[in-house]
Amino acid sequence: MAKFEQTDDSVVVIIGSGAGGGTLVPRESNRVTLNPNVKDKYGNPAPNVHFDDHDNDVAMRNHAFRQGERVYQAAGAIKTFRTPPYPSTHNLGTCRMGAKASDSVCNAYGQTHDVPNLFISDGSQFTTGGAENPTLTIVTLAIRQADHIAKQMSARTI
Repeated sequence: MAKFEQTDDSVVVIIGSGAGGGTLVPRESNRVTLNPNVKDKYGNPAPNVHFDDHDNDVAMRNHAFRQGERVYQAAGAIKTFRTPPYPSTHNLGTCRMGAKASDSVCNAYGQTHDVPNLFISDGSQFTTGGAENPTLTIVTLAIRQADHIAKQMSARTI
């Protein structure tokens, strides 16, 4: 972690950028797999996250950096620092929703294709975000999912 000492009235700004204020391009090559050689404390395989930026992601991030620097410099910043994108944004797409097991993990209700009584109730179902924050969409789909599960349980199909 860098230390910054301010000795005058100058402004130092650190600019961070996840997607650069936009949506990253979904890529089929981005994925989460299980590492057969590394285990957690319970003996489960550890996840391997593979992510590659699309050229547009890099261009969008650089644009956001440039625009942010212009704003901060106009406000009096004498130095800015670009920080790398953080992996703790609204990550989406690791359990893609779709009609077929060949190109998705779960159906429209978040029910996995391979394990009938396993449901996914988070943003990993989305290949991309429709807005800045997917929380309300996640909640709406979870309510819809709960109704579907209740019906399936009443019918004794799960």
